[in-house]
Amino acid sequence: MEKLSKVAFFGHSNYNYIQFREKLEEIIADLIENHGASIFYNGSRGNFDFICASIVNQFKEKYPKIINLKVLSYYPHEKLNYYSDFDDTIYLLDKPVLPKFAIYYTNRKMVDISDYIVTGVRRDYGGAWSAEKYAIKKKKVVINLFENLIN
Repeated sequence: MEKLSKVAFFGHSNYNYIQFREKLEEIIADLIENHGASIFYNGSRGNFDFICASIVNQFKEKYPKIINLKVLSYYPHEKLNYYSDFDDTIYLLDKPVLPKFAIYYTNRKMVDISDYIVTGVRRDYGGAWSAEKYAIKKKKVVINLFENLIN
């Protein structure tokens, strides 16, 4: 039986990634076709997250078994899914945390449960950068959109 892999996305919230959509499509397609990626975790907090969610959703027609999950950082009163590109919303933390730490701990949990980490990190600060560094420390496979990319 083929191992089903999990993927988490991290990128800067206010960077314009639209010019890199084709490269992201190649990365995500490779993960699905060659690495068994079937579950995709997305914090849904900015431009990188939204473009990745859109691409995964687009691939659902060709790969109907993949699952696109919106990961909540704040404990919800209701389990709502306003953005139609997601199959469901989930809360990964064992218990609610103080709001100022919620994204930090959610990002770490996403790294912990994922096999592959796809990032769009260009700056050496912020939540996406911190999550990428944590993933490297945890010896996860990290694929940074900007590595080996001439733009």
